[in-house]
Amino acid sequence: MVGSNRRPKFQTPNRQRIIDCAEELFSVSGIDGVSVREITTKAVVDVSQVNYYFGTKESLFEEVLIRRVGKMSEARRAKLAGLNLHEKKEVLTPKILTNFAMPLFGGSLLERHQLSNYRKLIALVANSKRWQDVVFKNHYDAVAESYIDALCEVNDHLSRDDVCWLFNFFLGSLTNAIAETGRVDRLSHGSVASNNLDLMIDRLIKFSSAGFLGMSASADEGYSILEVAK
Repeated sequence: MVGSNRRPKFQTPNRQRIIDCAEELFSVSGIDGVSVREITTKAVVDVSQVNYYFGTKESLFEEVLIRRVGKMSEARRAKLAGLNLHEKKEVLTPKILTNFAMPLFGGSLLERHQLSNYRKLIALVANSKRWQDVVFKNHYDAVAESYIDALCEVNDHLSRDDVCWLFNFFLGSLTNAIAETGRVDRLSHGSVASNNLDLMIDRLIKFSSAGFLGMSASADEGYSILEVAK
């Protein structure tokens, strides 16, 4: 496991600064594009501090990726537990997706700002197989599966396989959107902005909910979309 060499997690101002600065730098260039010296220079600490607190750059990167998971997972579980799953699926589906997405943005403008680099970092690594087992499987999948269970219960016209596909598409859209790459700005010729998070969340939830509500059960299709496309 990557984090096996990580030192005990006692918190100090230096350790906190290293994590904060590493998150900012990693969110732009990833683990391979940032040196330990760049991190310690930005954090204004000696380069030996990374080894002292984390052991390796890889362990620091993993620490940065998982440090916010506990609070985020707790919020997601609480939101899911508070839902009335006997409401109509047209109401519940967007609620479930919103409750999953919103902890990435926080409950206040300050939290939204504080999570900015983390969102971009998650977007950067979410589609990388390198971190699937170390980070996503061990720290994110359990909560994701509970949301899939809820979506299956609400959208009982779909198989679990279909719900897993649709939830995966939702995650892909979410991670693409929170990267704030500016591509939608270019494609819209500036009429929308990738950093307009409120509008992005609104459109993402409506788009993803329509996928769940509008998809027919797989067994009823009777044709291959690949054949239709020929």
